[in-house]
Amino acid sequence: TELRLWLAVIADDSAERPADIAPLPNLDCLIRQGDSLLDLIGQGIHAVPQEPATVSEVSMLRRAVITASGAAKQVLVRRLRSVETRALAQSLTAAEGRASGEVATCLQEAREQDLFGQVRGLDRKVRARLKDLRGRLRSLRQARRRLTRDGELPWFHYGSHFADVFARGGFDIVAGNPPWLRSEEIPPPMRALLAGRYRWWQPSAGSYGNRPDLAVAFLERSLELAAPGGIVAMLVPAKIATAGYGVTARHSLASTTTLHAVANLTEPAGAEFDATVYPMALIAGKSPPPRGHRVRTTLAANDELGVSQSRLAGGGPWILVKDRLRRALDALQSDHPALGERFVCHLGLKTGANRVFLSPPEDLEPEVLRWAVRGRDIAAFRCVPQTRLLWTHDADGRPRNELPPRCTRYLARHQAELRARRDYAGGPPWTVYRVRPAIAAYRVVWADLARQLAAAALTSQSDWSQIPLNSCYVTTTRSVLEAERLTACLNSTWLRAVARLGAVPAASGFARFNAQTIARLPLPISAFADPTLSRLAQEGRTGAPVQAELDKAMAVHLGLSGNAENALRAVVDGPARHRR
Repeated sequence: TELRLWLAVIADDSAERPADIAPLPNLDCLIRQGDSLLDLIGQGIHAVPQEPATVSEVSMLRRAVITASGAAKQVLVRRLRSVETRALAQSLTAAEGRASGEVATCLQEAREQDLFGQVRGLDRKVRARLKDLRGRLRSLRQARRRLTRDGELPWFHYGSHFADVFARGGFDIVAGNPPWLRSEEIPPPMRALLAGRYRWWQPSAGSYGNRPDLAVAFLERSLELAAPGGIVAMLVPAKIATAGYGVTARHSLASTTTLHAVANLTEPAGAEFDATVYPMALIAGKSPPPRGHRVRTTLAANDELGVSQSRLAGGGPWILVKDRLRRALDALQSDHPALGERFVCHLGLKTGANRVFLSPPEDLEPEVLRWAVRGRDIAAFRCVPQTRLLWTHDADGRPRNELPPRCTRYLARHQAELRARRDYAGGPPWTVYRVRPAIAAYRVVWADLARQLAAAALTSQSDWSQIPLNSCYVTTTRSVLEAERLTACLNSTWLRAVARLGAVPAASGFARFNAQTIARLPLPISAFADPTLSRLAQEGRTGAPVQAELDKAMAVHLGLSGNAENALRAVVDGPARHRR
């Protein structure tokens, strides 16, 4: 770490001789490593304040170590380590006392009598709490014994290692590029600890039960570590700005901090990073925003326009655009209901074993063969499926009890794999999932991953054999006309622009048009009484050029001004965002 820091410091040094380069300050006691998110002491940075004498000694020794050298430095380092260990022991003892007190409180409440004179006892919630507390007590005692024996712990405790810093309130600057790790890649016990420790890491309304990326916990932790008025500068996944799981984090940041810059670096990132990443730079001050504060949307010092921070509050997606486009988006959202108020968006069919169900042997009985619609098969108004799907359910979506002979023999070879699927919970081993929306009579489908939103209606007699897979989303409608008109709405330039702005970015100019993104789209009620949209959807399905007429009709339904049309069209017609 020290070498990397030194190389970064001298990268822009104009000196040509090594002797002319200023040495890096002595950082031996300032650079630390360990688990920065979780420690047994917990309860926040300021929960266990250190004794003033300990704080003063840590501060004095650290300053002395920085300027010392030789044998004197080694003596000072040992003294500093000893004081830090003493501070850590004090914190562990205080944490033990706090946990023991909570155990005693739980037991005392259990001994009390209720209104009917009966002893309350331990209900399920209190039992679970006691189990957690007693487990924590055991861990704290083990940690204290290890500290006494070895003089160290396997995790990091800011309040002890930087006791002097937190006596003053925290760090002036916290900068970082935390690990980007999806929640499903985190072991379940760790997920439970994170959810219990970090408020931003808990599922929120609209997150569909999805936990945030690990970077969200680091972001919340960084604000804890910063002093009042301090600055947090982080490089985090760009999807935090729009993903459903980021609602709590976005609202807290927008309402309690001063956002100096929120810059989506996805487009230029290809030139800066070797890996395929979608980064966002976030710079926030730990203080409430002043009235009328505007947030820079680039890292350029001369970016004086930005967006009003008050518009970012509430937890909704952060669509970081200039005022003209922002006004158009605000008008659309206020003038029209969201698509999700009328339609429910579902992921398409999930097999859990594509190797078995996709491209099955050609000699299987025709009654068990359908066409699989994948995201890549969807264009505006049309689906052109290329892959056969083994279909094992009946017309009502229930798994068939028996299958024809050739199909039965084929599936028998894959019994173990089918029963080992994560979603399999009994019944016929050829069961597939999320069936009913995928086979509804009137469906509208679109790709999860695409460069722009493109929707198609599956409503005709010939469409019954087409089954959208989980690389697509699907919503059901009540009639052919409703499906056609919804499809026309989604294929308009205007809703494509809104969808693109709210979508999660992906590689090579693609974006994820997930259920949350589409459910938020403004949907004019008047469009569903317009026969012109049905005609255009039908003509579009044949390949006829309908975009200009469609956009004109939808501009009327949406009430768009000329300026709003220009602003939205620029989103769709802007430069391609391809990265390799």
